[in-house]
Amino acid sequence: MDPMNARPWNIIDGCERLSPGCDNCPTFWEAQQANIDYHPVVRRDQVSVPLKITLPTSLLVAAGSDLFHEAIRVEFIQEVFEVMKQANWHQFEVMTKRVERMESLSTRGLIEWPKNIIAGAAVEESRYKWRVEALQNIKARRMVMFGPITGAIGKVNLDGIESAGVVVENWGPYPRSADPMWLDEIVDQITEQNVNLLKAYWLCEEAS
Repeated sequence: MDPMNARPWNIIDGCERLSPGCDNCPTFWEAQQANIDYHPVVRRDQVSVPLKITLPTSLLVAAGSDLFHEAIRVEFIQEVFEVMKQANWHQFEVMTKRVERMESLSTRGLIEWPKNIIAGAAVEESRYKWRVEALQNIKARRMVMFGPITGAIGKVNLDGIESAGVVVENWGPYPRSADPMWLDEIVDQITEQNVNLLKAYWLCEEAS
């Protein structure tokens, strides 16, 4: 199953800005345009959806939001992980910018990572490389999404990372460009460290 073509599993409505990569997020700017407070709200009616899908599918957990937002109760996160564990014929991708909370819940044994669940971190520039280090402390299959790229990433250790993607912003009212040197640098590191390259920037440019 291709992680870059995951089907959204929308179990949370709303999110809040955390770092520059959020600025053109459709969830964020649509809420701004509507002048509404888009504080995260869980959708309990959607939690059991994977159990009803019989065909093995790659699912992106809380697409457009963040399961590890501080407003989401631990009990709800655990409920979601239990469903993912039961629906073991699917592959789940749990992407977050709030990696420190994901790391904390994992290292404290409050959530577990069966092989069908991938722990993912989003990193948009060098000052957020610490998210990769936090991800490496989690005993799970791990992926990193470098993007939307808003600055140089610099040198990064990808030890223990199964796959990584590189994404240039091509959405929102004012898409931000990325220096080709930033992109080449991170793509080279991914390939040199024998990490599976999921998608590179030129594929995103073609989609724009």
